Amino acid sequence: MSQPSNRWINPDVVQYELWPGPGGYPWADTGVRLWTREAILRRIAADRLMCTWTTGGFAEPVDGNFTMATFSDDNGETWSKPAVWFRHSHRGLFTTELFVPRTDEIHAFFQTYTLGVWLTQLHSYRCLSTDGGHTWGNIHSIPGGIDNVWVNQGIVHSSGRWIIPVSWAELIGPEWCPPTVGRSSAQPVSGGKPLDMVELPWGSDEGLLYRAGGAWANRNHRYVIGVMISDDEGASFQLRGYLWRDRPCHFFEPKVVELSDGSLVMVTREWCDGWLWQSCSTDSGETWSPLERSTIPNPSSKVRLLRSRDGRIFLIHNPTGTDGTSRGRRNPLSLWVSDDDMLTWKVKMDLVVDPNASLNYPDGFIDEERREIHFAWEDGKRVYIMRVPMDIW
Repeated sequence: MSQPSNRWINPDVVQYELWPGPGGYPWADTGVRLWTREAILRRIAADRLMCTWTTGGFAEPVDGNFTMATFSDDNGETWSKPAVWFRHSHRGLFTTELFVPRTDEIHAFFQTYTLGVWLTQLHSYRCLSTDGGHTWGNIHSIPGGIDNVWVNQGIVHSSGRWIIPVSWAELIGPEWCPPTVGRSSAQPVSGGKPLDMVELPWGSDEGLLYRAGGAWANRNHRYVIGVMISDDEGASFQLRGYLWRDRPCHFFEPKVVELSDGSLVMVTREWCDGWLWQSCSTDSGETWSPLERSTIPNPSSKVRLLRSRDGRIFLIHNPTGTDGTSRGRRNPLSLWVSDDDMLTWKVKMDLVVDPNASLNYPDGFIDEERREIHFAWEDGKRVYIMRVPMDIW
């Protein structure tokens, strides 16, 4: 499918549309609609790649969301027919991480949810493949009792420890019960005291319930980030870090990268502050410094941090801020490169520019042998794969 006429693509990169592709979207009776979100691209063997994305229903988050997947055995030249990969019977489902600690081993982390409570009442799970995604084991809870987190892109630290950033919501406000459509079956009570709750009229649509649920969540929850660590190759996990602030307060989707001395930097988006925030660890993720605002602008959008063997750090993101009260535009999609552990950014280069679209959620890996960065991104309707030379400048 051709690019939108007003979209500029850097001439030094290679890009193609992965989904839905030349045939367009499947018919509506498949449950797939004209939207897509948050593709994940991973190398799982020498020439074998895997890409997943969320779709289903009319948007996210709704109960009809599910994950699709496709595989390539020739380094992305051709792909298998996309198919539904994970779907829940009656809850929405979102795959957020494919952790590949070694060749052919994939730890798929995903969550289920219900419209109206979304981030605040996630059920978190893992599914494991040890043969490059050809077969999968049983879906199971994350070992260690971690059951209500949004899992993000993990790394294998130089110590061998697995470090996987996560975010979660904690109820702290008085409105214990989420919004309902129509009159609830009973008045919520705590210690004999009636509690306030939001009741929407019968016939309220999903969009209204989502907005009401989001407002309820923001009034009554603390948004926290940290990391899951494993020293036994995923047999168990423990939470470390407990990072939050009163203002700004809506932190989620953190990312982590190892620096040249073995220390760690975690960056995170915030709802409308206009900047990425960051924390550091000097003890392999055991403890973390308080969150501080970075100098990297961000319109509340997920970023991708990658570190190459030569020590350079690559940041793929939307380098635009906001007015501090509302989220800004996710345009352009750019590459920044640092050769001094993120103290400065030697390269700042646009990859895609489109003033009429959101250029969302880059996610991928570094191909050291081919000297390329491979990543997927989406514009809300289509998934694209891009290959960028590591020395593009």
